[in-house]
Amino acid sequence: MRSIALLVVSAWLAALPVHAEVLPVTHPAAAGALAPELAESDRGAVLTWLEPDDDGHALRFAEFDGERFGTGRTIARGHDWFVNWADTPRLFIAPDGDWIAHWPVKSGRATYAYDVVAARSTDRGATWSPPVTPHRDGTQTEHGFVSYFADPDGTAHLVWLDGRHTGAATGHAGHGTGGPTRDEAEEGAMTLRTASMVGASFGPSIELDDRVCDCCQTASASTEAGPVVVYRDRSDDEVRDIHIVRRLDDGWTAPAPVAADGWVIAGCPVNGPDIAADGDRVAVAWFTMADGVPAVRLAVSIDSGASFQPAQTFSAGTALGRVQLARVDDGFLMLWMDEAEAGAVLRLARFGDRGEARWTRTVAELGAGRSSGFPRMAVVGDRILLAWTSSGTNAAGDPAPRIATALVDLESAPPG
Repeated sequence: MRSIALLVVSAWLAALPVHAEVLPVTHPAAAGALAPELAESDRGAVLTWLEPDDDGHALRFAEFDGERFGTGRTIARGHDWFVNWADTPRLFIAPDGDWIAHWPVKSGRATYAYDVVAARSTDRGATWSPPVTPHRDGTQTEHGFVSYFADPDGTAHLVWLDGRHTGAATGHAGHGTGGPTRDEAEEGAMTLRTASMVGASFGPSIELDDRVCDCCQTASASTEAGPVVVYRDRSDDEVRDIHIVRRLDDGWTAPAPVAADGWVIAGCPVNGPDIAADGDRVAVAWFTMADGVPAVRLAVSIDSGASFQPAQTFSAGTALGRVQLARVDDGFLMLWMDEAEAGAVLRLARFGDRGEARWTRTVAELGAGRSSGFPRMAVVGDRILLAWTSSGTNAAGDPAPRIATALVDLESAPPG
């Protein structure tokens, strides 16, 4: 049966609408799988995904060695998880080689009442510690959109959006196709918090910003000067631009804008920023609809995020966003979605260390709706591993999401 399933998946992958010099890759995720994430590892990369499991879901993973995926294995399973297209589980590989995985678990009856739980593995996913939560407020409100960073000594930290002051779970990620959604009435604001994970337990959490957008992804990285976190802020006047906080020797800085887009929106766009860093070089990418024009923007810092060069704008008028960044030896890669006649296309661009554009390519076609999720990439040697969610059918012929994975050569990417 397994060989038949692999043949079916291989045939489906071969039919994917990708461009020349993009190689589809067979993976072990079953029909119905969604929410792919990629983590770069010392052996290549690790793909994680959510998969239906009886009347619940399982968080599964498979290692990619540069040529093929290994067997799929399970991190955790549950019947009370918050499963959606935008706030997805993720795997972080700490500097000491340990793996940390998190996933969202419902905490109450309200739609967006859920907690973050995380577990640690010291043996590349063979066994996992009991799940624990980094927040201890006990409120049945939204906690999610996690990102990670690590200290030089290897200590891992989680960053998340924390709704403990909202009084009720605010509306967001289950709605729409990635466009704006109105926040529900709230007693207080969504906050941004972080906590360290030592072994299989968390230290006290720290508030980094007391008013942020309710449902945009956070992104974190380590620089020469210390860790940095980027996220979508929310001013009293509903300006929702991308901000950064940095941890220096004397503590965390006050929030500062990466760029002043001036996007005023009375709701969450469910379209957060991403970051990549190496030494004192930092790149931040994000989606905006300032002045009613959708666009993707990229800004580069050469001083560990203390200041940024003027932002560059891409795909003005057609951008769908859902950006991701990756670091390569002499610069950065940016992945994002663009609106197209038949749905959407996946764009890939390469930049130098100071943000100088080298090329932009179209690497795949996919749906424009939320079913496509957030496409992901990982640099594996001289190639780029891509993953996204596509529409498909299960063995019974019923509609079901499917995960697509493909390889792109870094030096000879397909024509745009």
